[in-house]
Amino acid sequence: MADLTDTLRQFKSTFDASTPAEILETINRSLSLFQSHSVCATCLPVGSIMPKFQLKTLYDIPLSSDHLVNDRPLIITFIRGGWCPYCMLEMQAWQNYCDNANDTINLVAITPELPEYTLQAKQDNNITFPILYDEGLAFAQDLGLIWELDAEMIELLKRWEIDLEQRNKEQNFRLPVPATFVIDQNYKIHFRFIEEDYTLRAEPTKVLEIYQKLLNNPTD
Repeated sequence: MADLTDTLRQFKSTFDASTPAEILETINRSLSLFQSHSVCATCLPVGSIMPKFQLKTLYDIPLSSDHLVNDRPLIITFIRGGWCPYCMLEMQAWQNYCDNANDTINLVAITPELPEYTLQAKQDNNITFPILYDEGLAFAQDLGLIWELDAEMIELLKRWEIDLEQRNKEQNFRLPVPATFVIDQNYKIHFRFIEEDYTLRAEPTKVLEIYQKLLNNPTD
Protein backbone atom coordinates (compact mmCIF):
# COMPACT_ATOMS: atom_id res chain seq x y z
CA MET A 1 0.00 0.00 0.00
CA ALA A 2 1.49 3.36 -1.08
CA ASP A 3 2.43 5.84 1.64
CA LEU A 4 0.08 8.80 1.86
CA THR A 5 3.12 11.09 2.16
CA ASP A 6 4.43 9.93 -1.22
CA THR A 7 0.99 10.24 -2.83
CA LEU A 8 0.61 13.81 -1.57
CA ARG A 9 4.13 14.72 -2.65
CA GLN A 10 3.51 13.42 -6.17
CA PHE A 11 0.22 15.30 -6.42
CA LYS A 12 1.83 18.54 -5.23
CA SER A 13 4.70 18.13 -7.68
CA THR A 14 2.26 17.74 -10.57
CA PHE A 15 0.19 20.68 -9.35
CA ASP A 16 3.23 22.94 -8.98
CA ALA A 17 4.51 22.03 -12.44
CA SER A 18 1.20 22.89 -14.10
CA THR A 19 0.30 26.03 -12.10
CA PRO A 20 1.34 29.57 -13.09
CA ALA A 21 4.13 31.05 -10.97
CA GLU A 22 2.02 33.96 -9.75
CA ILE A 23 -0.57 31.56 -8.31
CA LEU A 24 2.11 29.54 -6.53
CA GLU A 25 3.52 32.77 -5.11
CA THR A 26 0.09 33.71 -3.76
CA ILE A 27 -0.28 30.30 -2.09
CA ASN A 28 3.22 30.39 -0.62
CA ARG A 29 2.78 33.96 0.69
CA SER A 30 -0.50 32.97 2.31
CA LEU A 31 1.01 29.91 3.97
CA SER A 32 4.03 31.88 5.19
CA LEU A 33 1.78 34.57 6.64
CA PHE A 34 -0.31 32.00 8.46
CA GLN A 35 2.72 30.09 9.75
CA SER A 36 4.28 33.28 11.10
CA HIS A 37 1.20 34.03 13.23
CA SER A 38 0.03 30.51 14.07
CA VAL A 39 0.04 29.14 17.61
CA CYS A 40 -0.72 25.58 16.50
CA ALA A 41 2.74 24.36 17.49
CA THR A 42 1.82 24.59 21.18
CA CYS A 43 -1.77 23.44 20.99
CA LEU A 44 -3.06 20.06 22.22
CA PRO A 45 0.27 18.37 23.01
CA VAL A 46 0.57 14.63 23.52
CA GLY A 47 -0.51 13.83 27.06
CA SER A 48 -3.12 16.58 27.23
CA ILE A 49 -6.87 15.93 27.24
CA MET A 50 -9.03 16.31 24.16
CA PRO A 51 -12.27 18.18 24.91
CA LYS A 52 -15.47 16.19 24.57
CA PHE A 53 -17.71 16.96 21.61
CA GLN A 54 -21.07 16.23 20.08
CA LEU A 55 -21.38 16.80 16.35
CA LYS A 56 -23.81 15.63 13.68
CA THR A 57 -23.21 13.08 10.98
CA LEU A 58 -23.81 13.98 7.35
CA TYR A 59 -27.28 12.49 7.86
CA ASP A 60 -28.10 14.98 10.66
CA ILE A 61 -27.75 12.40 13.43
CA PRO A 62 -26.03 13.60 16.65
CA LEU A 63 -22.92 11.61 17.55
CA SER A 64 -21.04 12.18 20.78
CA SER A 65 -17.39 11.56 21.53
CA ASP A 66 -18.47 9.53 24.59
CA HIS A 67 -20.21 7.12 22.24
CA LEU A 68 -17.20 6.96 19.92
CA VAL A 69 -14.68 6.12 22.69
CA ASN A 70 -17.02 3.76 24.51
CA ASP A 71 -14.98 0.59 23.94
CA ARG A 72 -11.78 1.54 22.08
CA PRO A 73 -9.41 4.40 21.23
CA LEU A 74 -10.40 6.89 18.57
CA ILE A 75 -8.63 8.45 15.59
CA ILE A 76 -9.82 11.98 14.79
CA THR A 77 -8.75 13.81 11.65
CA PHE A 78 -9.76 17.30 10.51
CA ILE A 79 -10.32 17.96 6.82
CA ARG A 80 -11.22 21.13 4.93
CA GLY A 81 -13.86 19.69 2.61
CA GLY A 82 -14.65 17.67 -0.48
CA TRP A 83 -13.26 20.41 -2.72
CA CYS A 84 -9.74 19.92 -1.32
CA PRO A 85 -7.78 17.29 -3.28
CA TYR A 86 -5.29 16.78 -0.44
CA CYS A 87 -8.17 16.03 1.94
CA MET A 88 -9.67 13.56 -0.50
CA LEU A 89 -6.34 11.80 -0.98
CA GLU A 90 -6.12 11.52 2.80
CA MET A 91 -9.65 10.11 2.98
CA GLN A 92 -8.89 7.60 0.22
CA ALA A 93 -5.76 6.46 2.05
CA TRP A 94 -7.68 5.95 5.28
CA GLN A 95 -10.40 4.07 3.43
CA ASN A 96 -7.79 1.71 1.98
CA TYR A 97 -6.61 0.92 5.49
CA CYS A 98 -10.18 0.45 6.69
CA ASP A 99 -10.89 -1.92 3.81
CA ASN A 100 -7.83 -4.05 4.59
CA ALA A 101 -8.04 -4.06 8.39
CA ASN A 102 -8.88 -7.21 10.31
CA ASP A 103 -11.21 -5.21 12.53
CA THR A 104 -13.09 -1.93 12.23
CA ILE A 105 -10.84 1.08 12.72
CA ASN A 106 -12.46 3.58 15.07
CA LEU A 107 -11.96 6.68 12.94
CA VAL A 108 -13.88 9.90 12.31
CA ALA A 109 -13.18 12.85 10.04
CA ILE A 110 -14.44 16.32 10.95
CA THR A 111 -15.19 19.09 8.46
CA PRO A 112 -16.95 22.50 8.46
CA GLU A 113 -18.32 21.88 4.99
CA LEU A 114 -22.09 21.59 4.69
CA PRO A 115 -23.25 17.95 4.64
CA GLU A 116 -24.76 18.23 1.18
CA TYR A 117 -21.31 18.88 -0.30
CA THR A 118 -19.33 16.48 1.87
CA LEU A 119 -21.87 13.70 1.36
CA GLN A 120 -21.30 13.86 -2.38
CA ALA A 121 -17.54 13.60 -1.88
CA LYS A 122 -18.05 10.73 0.58
CA GLN A 123 -20.10 8.82 -1.98
CA ASP A 124 -17.75 9.62 -4.86
CA ASN A 125 -14.80 8.25 -2.88
CA ASN A 126 -16.65 5.28 -1.33
CA ILE A 127 -15.87 6.44 2.21
CA THR A 128 -17.46 4.20 4.83
CA PHE A 129 -16.17 5.71 8.10
CA PRO A 130 -18.10 8.59 9.71
CA ILE A 131 -17.56 12.19 8.65
CA LEU A 132 -18.93 14.71 11.14
CA TYR A 133 -20.13 18.24 10.46
CA ASP A 134 -18.47 20.97 12.54
CA GLU A 135 -20.96 23.77 12.00
CA GLY A 136 -19.30 27.18 11.91
CA LEU A 137 -15.96 25.53 12.82
CA ALA A 138 -17.07 25.65 16.44
CA PHE A 139 -15.10 22.59 17.57
CA ALA A 140 -12.04 23.45 15.47
CA GLN A 141 -12.06 26.92 17.05
CA ASP A 142 -12.30 25.44 20.55
CA LEU A 143 -9.13 23.48 19.75
CA GLY A 144 -7.31 26.44 18.20
CA LEU A 145 -7.23 24.80 14.76
CA ILE A 146 -8.30 27.77 12.64
CA TRP A 147 -6.76 29.33 9.53
CA GLU A 148 -8.20 32.76 8.80
CA LEU A 149 -7.57 33.26 5.10
CA ASP A 150 -5.95 36.44 3.86
CA ALA A 151 -7.49 38.51 1.05
CA GLU A 152 -5.20 37.10 -1.66
CA MET A 153 -6.05 33.51 -0.79
CA ILE A 154 -9.76 34.29 -0.66
CA GLU A 155 -9.61 35.75 -4.15
CA LEU A 156 -7.68 32.75 -5.43
CA LEU A 157 -10.28 30.32 -4.10
CA LYS A 158 -13.00 32.38 -5.71
CA ARG A 159 -11.15 32.19 -9.04
CA TRP A 160 -11.22 28.41 -8.63
CA GLU A 161 -14.98 28.66 -7.90
CA ILE A 162 -14.51 27.45 -4.34
CA ASP A 163 -17.09 29.52 -2.49
CA LEU A 164 -16.50 29.00 1.23
CA GLU A 165 -19.44 31.22 2.13
CA GLN A 166 -21.66 28.78 0.28
CA ARG A 167 -19.90 25.53 1.13
CA ASN A 168 -19.34 26.30 4.83
CA LYS A 169 -22.27 28.68 5.35
CA GLU A 170 -19.81 31.05 6.99
CA GLN A 171 -18.77 34.57 6.06
CA ASN A 172 -15.38 34.74 7.81
CA PHE A 173 -13.40 32.71 5.25
CA ARG A 174 -11.87 30.33 7.76
CA LEU A 175 -10.67 26.76 7.38
CA PRO A 176 -9.61 24.09 9.86
CA VAL A 177 -5.92 23.35 10.11
CA PRO A 178 -5.23 19.76 8.99
CA ALA A 179 -4.77 17.75 12.16
CA THR A 180 -4.95 14.15 13.32
CA PHE A 181 -5.16 12.78 16.86
CA VAL A 182 -5.37 9.44 18.61
CA ILE A 183 -7.14 9.55 21.97
CA ASP A 184 -7.82 6.85 24.53
CA GLN A 185 -11.08 6.22 26.38
CA ASN A 186 -10.15 8.88 28.92
CA TYR A 187 -9.61 11.42 26.12
CA LYS A 188 -5.87 11.51 26.68
CA ILE A 189 -4.01 12.39 23.46
CA HIS A 190 -1.42 9.74 22.50
CA PHE A 191 -0.68 10.96 18.98
CA ARG A 192 -0.82 14.46 17.58
CA PHE A 193 -0.21 15.80 14.08
CA ILE A 194 -0.93 19.49 13.39
CA GLU A 195 0.39 21.10 10.24
CA GLU A 196 -0.27 24.58 8.89
CA ASP A 197 0.83 23.43 5.42
CA TYR A 198 -2.35 21.81 4.15
CA THR A 199 -0.43 19.68 1.62
CA LEU A 200 1.02 17.60 4.49
CA ARG A 201 -0.95 15.03 6.47
CA ALA A 202 -0.36 12.42 9.15
CA GLU A 203 0.90 9.12 7.75
CA PRO A 204 -1.76 6.47 8.54
CA THR A 205 0.81 3.76 9.30
CA LYS A 206 2.28 5.91 12.09
CA VAL A 207 -1.16 6.75 13.44
CA LEU A 208 -2.21 3.11 13.41
CA GLU A 209 0.91 2.04 15.32
CA ILE A 210 -0.24 4.17 18.27
CA TYR A 211 -3.87 3.14 17.82
CA GLN A 212 -2.97 -0.57 17.83
CA LYS A 213 -0.80 -0.20 20.92
CA LEU A 214 -3.73 1.37 22.76
CA LEU A 215 -6.03 -1.43 21.61
CA ASN A 216 -3.61 -4.01 22.95
CA ASN A 217 -2.72 -2.10 26.11
CA PRO A 218 -5.64 0.19 27.00
CA THR A 219 -4.14 1.16 30.38
CA ASP A 220 -0.87 2.56 28.90
